[in-house]
Amino acid sequence: MRVAKAGVVGAGTMGAAIAELLAFNGIEVVLKDVDAPTVEKGLARVRSIVDDLVRYQAERAPKEVERIEALAGDLTDAQRARIAAQLAPRFSRARGDEVVARVHGVTEYDAFREVDLAIEAVFERPEVKRPVLESLDRVLPDYAALGSNTSSLSITRLARGLRHVRETLVVHFFNPPYTLPLVEVAGGVDTREDVVVETIDFLQGLKNHRYPLVPIRVKESPAFVVNRLLAPVLAEACAALEAGLASSRDIDAAMKAGAGQPMGPFELADLVGLDVSLEVAESLYREFGDPKFRPPVLLRRLVDAGHLGRKTGQGFYEYPEA
Repeated sequence: MRVAKAGVVGAGTMGAAIAELLAFNGIEVVLKDVDAPTVEKGLARVRSIVDDLVRYQAERAPKEVERIEALAGDLTDAQRARIAAQLAPRFSRARGDEVVARVHGVTEYDAFREVDLAIEAVFERPEVKRPVLESLDRVLPDYAALGSNTSSLSITRLARGLRHVRETLVVHFFNPPYTLPLVEVAGGVDTREDVVVETIDFLQGLKNHRYPLVPIRVKESPAFVVNRLLAPVLAEACAALEAGLASSRDIDAAMKAGAGQPMGPFELADLVGLDVSLEVAESLYREFGDPKFRPPVLLRRLVDAGHLGRKTGQGFYEYPEA
């Protein structure tokens, strides 16, 4: 699959990050949302992601000098110069500006008439995703692949009756995609085999800020692999919290220090979004009816209150900077 131009619908946290990832790999991207202010927020998010990378690269050498001097005393000018050369920024401000310039904000679907790959990254509900897919279906060229970033929904149901039904598939990135390399790829009942294979090949040629992407092929099933495993963990963590077994911070600390997890279940849920976590749990419970997937009451209460995690400033924890 050759992708010279891509399109992303949904300029929120995930949509903007996916757009940045594609632009980071030299691809022109159109980023769409319902109105200009929302699109501008998405473009600002793209700029923020790039700015963070530029800043990180620029600070690597000074921070390493500071770390060594704190341990071993002052370095010589020659030693500082050697560290500066070894940790010279690999991503410059000029390159960052090029990445930002590749992302073009739009509010109309006409901008997708020449894209090779379109990805919807809107809210995780079928009544939201289906109209977006229908709108894309009307304007995309025949050869274009149509991807959904769904984390739990059936692509067969979402794509039923579309003109591009055979080119529609799951392309599920993980948050944040500029540091997490995994992408779950799944075809529906009618998806062409070559579309699935070529999409995986395309993704294997991309890299994020840290690693090459790692696309894996998964069977079409609610929540696929990662979220199917994580949903019961969050449910049990909520049960432990409500039973007074330990505080949320101590439960997270236990899973990091004792189970080797990089983030605890509550930290991860706040990062992903509690609304997304709830929708995943509800989807699994609807499909399988297994009590281990029953959505936690605590999670539902927080979502009902509008406390969705980092993106709203409060979830299991508070985030004053949001």
